[in-house]
Amino acid sequence: MRLKEQINRVYNLSKEIRGRFLDQAIPIEMLIDDIISWHFCPEETRRSLFFSLMAPELTFSTKIKILKAILELRYPDLLKEHPKLIGEIKKIKKLRNKLAHSMLDSSEEFLEKRYDDRIRLIFYKKGEKKHLILKVDDIRERLKACSRVLLALVDIQKGASQRVQVKKK
Repeated sequence: MRLKEQINRVYNLSKEIRGRFLDQAIPIEMLIDDIISWHFCPEETRRSLFFSLMAPELTFSTKIKILKAILELRYPDLLKEHPKLIGEIKKIKKLRNKLAHSMLDSSEEFLEKRYDDRIRLIFYKKGEKKHLILKVDDIRERLKACSRVLLALVDIQKGASQRVQVKKK
């Protein structure tokens, strides 16, 4: 197999692995934004303004901290229904950041192994070059975790927004 074909193969596999995960991580962050904005701004126009002005200024880590605080202080029953939620979201954020901020390894050394089930990412930590191998099966498991988190967030979004609407009346 020629070098160009090997590079195309690894880039296509990267799109499959990274793209599928990022496609699920993005709505998770958006749901968190929505839960936060509902909590502070139940009125539609204010919520839209909050969502467009504030949410982009907050890091994903900050949003997770705010979500956790809201759940602990105002909706502990919803948090109790989903006790692993915050930890799972943190794992998703960590992998999302790795996928988004690491370079795909297309070195001859990696390409010559001709893997068809994995990619290797290159990143730097504490001044050292590091590698992360991601297999298709690993991502499938992480996608299942993303689906569980999405369902839990939808449940929380529904429960929290209903309570906010009841208080408004």
